[in-house]
Amino acid sequence: MAGDWFVDDRCIGCGGSVSLAPTLFGLATDGEHFVMTRQPTTEDEVLHAQLAAEVCPSRSIGTESGVTWRRHHPLEIAPATWRTGSNSRKAAGGNAFLVQRTAGNLLVDAPRFTPSLRAWMESLGGIAAILLTHRDDVGDAERYADAFGAEVVIHAADADAAPFAGRVLTSAETCEVAAGVLAIPTSGHTEGHVMYLNDDGTLFTGDSLGWDPYRHDLGAEPSVCWYSWPAQVDSLQRLDGFGFARVIPTHGTMSPTLEPGDMRRRLQALVARLRRDLAGE
Repeated sequence: MAGDWFVDDRCIGCGGSVSLAPTLFGLATDGEHFVMTRQPTTEDEVLHAQLAAEVCPSRSIGTESGVTWRRHHPLEIAPATWRTGSNSRKAAGGNAFLVQRTAGNLLVDAPRFTPSLRAWMESLGGIAAILLTHRDDVGDAERYADAFGAEVVIHAADADAAPFAGRVLTSAETCEVAAGVLAIPTSGHTEGHVMYLNDDGTLFTGDSLGWDPYRHDLGAEPSVCWYSWPAQVDSLQRLDGFGFARVIPTHGTMSPTLEPGDMRRRLQALVARLRRDLAGE
């Protein structure tokens, strides 16, 4: 799309731009990279283009005019929950999140290590634990763990991607990994995929469940499942037993905050649709 804003050929197809500005970015004709579908025209759209540029791990998004702005990240996206920015190529451009807690701050998945992010985390009291959702989004977790003496959590089935992890989950059962925080093994996207449910109703869903910005509903796609799609659908059905009000994926768009009952109905409808697709109905 001709205009000031562009996506160049360094794009790695991580989808971070679409998760932040779905009306401005979309898939290229090759189906692997992203392009501008239209130029931002309002102040809010310019803000979202800037946010997308900040999280882009390949630095592919920019402007012909070279306009600069005061950096927005880290950005508080929900009460006491921050998207760190500085997305890592090692995590295929996935987002990472810091959760402020009196019992010790948590990092969910890991961004690129930068001195400024380390200083910001230190200003908030450091990091007590790093909760990895799966093998794809380890990023620079080891460097942050070393910097703060943080415990790293990952499931055994994906633990070879984080051999430095101090806590390896070996069961398919839900367990508490920090006060008020549940680890919910959700095999499917990868064998050792885990979601984390905070006691404020936030469900960090890794790469298994997100919010479809076009349908305005929960969504999951078999095209980005690397281990077992039937297992992933089973895992999504398992979430029916947990009350959550907001989903925050590592790759994808976060949901609005809804009543847990509304989320449950949406989840049930999604699983029913996915099961019909699996059965070929």
